[in-house]
Amino acid sequence: MILFSWVLSNTLLIAGFFALTYAFYALLRPVASANSSGSELPFISILVPARNEESKIGRCIASLLAQDYPNFEIIVIDDRSTDNTARIIQSYVDADEKNRIKFVHGKDLPSGWIGKCNALAHAVNYATGEWFVFTDADTYHKPNALADSVHYAVKQQADMVSFLPTQELGSFPEKLIMPILLSSFLLGDPFHQVNDPECHRAYAYGQYIICRRAPYFAVGGHQSVRNEIVEDHALAQVFKDKAYKIEVADGRSLYSVRMYTDLNTLWQGWTKNLYSLIDSRIPNLLIILFMINSVALFPFVQLLLVCQKIFTGHTDSLTLSLLALVAVQFLLIAFWFEKTSQHHAGVDWRNFFLFPFGSLAVSALYFHAAYLVVSGSQVNWKGRSYVVNTAKTIQSSYNPDFNQAVDTNVNRDVREVSTIR
Repeated sequence: MILFSWVLSNTLLIAGFFALTYAFYALLRPVASANSSGSELPFISILVPARNEESKIGRCIASLLAQDYPNFEIIVIDDRSTDNTARIIQSYVDADEKNRIKFVHGKDLPSGWIGKCNALAHAVNYATGEWFVFTDADTYHKPNALADSVHYAVKQQADMVSFLPTQELGSFPEKLIMPILLSSFLLGDPFHQVNDPECHRAYAYGQYIICRRAPYFAVGGHQSVRNEIVEDHALAQVFKDKAYKIEVADGRSLYSVRMYTDLNTLWQGWTKNLYSLIDSRIPNLLIILFMINSVALFPFVQLLLVCQKIFTGHTDSLTLSLLALVAVQFLLIAFWFEKTSQHHAGVDWRNFFLFPFGSLAVSALYFHAAYLVVSGSQVNWKGRSYVVNTAKTIQSSYNPDFNQAVDTNVNRDVREVSTIR
């Protein structure tokens, strides 16, 4: 009876998660094709921070240059790369006859700043657009991306919109870990409360954010979230707290992203912010791991236990009921896998059988991320080290005089750029 109770409760739990996932996709707003003429389209500044992205930055810039949009500039920031990133950026600058690329060299990282925030806070001073698009160096943009995203944001009268991407999964570690990890995030806001201005919930997909220029500067831009380890969520929260309209929409038709290419970069990339994504709380950690293992691990364990009963001669009605419940579980997670795979490029039906191993790997990743925060250990990313606290910010010796100096330098940069223009 204990096994039956476990299987029954797990079946009901999976059914609930299945319903929440389908609710997420049913309410995820699609992005329609733009039909505006060139005279109606605002000028856009696309900002791309890049640190040690020699294998990805060329593809990103090339896709941005190929946009079906007449009024844009690309501002690429080399954030003190130690590889060939800067040389590759310069090659695209030299080859672009329309002079659409501005190459900005990043400044030293001040104490208490996240690298990406520091790079963007500096580079945004060179942007002249009415709208800003913040996108990562590991993204690939379809030719319609800029036109459709701008059209959507204007039509929705939004101040900030971010778009859920297609995740490109190539290596075995990516296919093992990423589908389970990314799909679990969908349960965090299945009814898209982020799109409800009356709800406090706010987040953004940092790989592609479009926002209006005036609200961005009004809230303090990336300087306002300079020490936040999950800076995209924090920036969205600042926008919403200031009563600006933010939204999340489906970006499958716009762009894709290859976040990591091997186990090392995947592990480092997620351990720096995974615990912060669940608000750095132990109860949240236990809940999310229970949810993940209930869907991706327990059905396989229960199937083995039921098969063991059958092979040892226990083929009574209770055993058949157990087998039927386990079959329902596998049917539900098969549909769940098919649905979530809409945003996962590079996976096929064989990856379904990686679920139990992926669940264990994701559990280890969560525990490691939590340990680094709770113990005060450093997290490392692209040659930089941070200590992340339970407030989801990095540890630093905050100095008001120093930050006032930073503000002064930013204002000076604005004057210098205005003089150049």
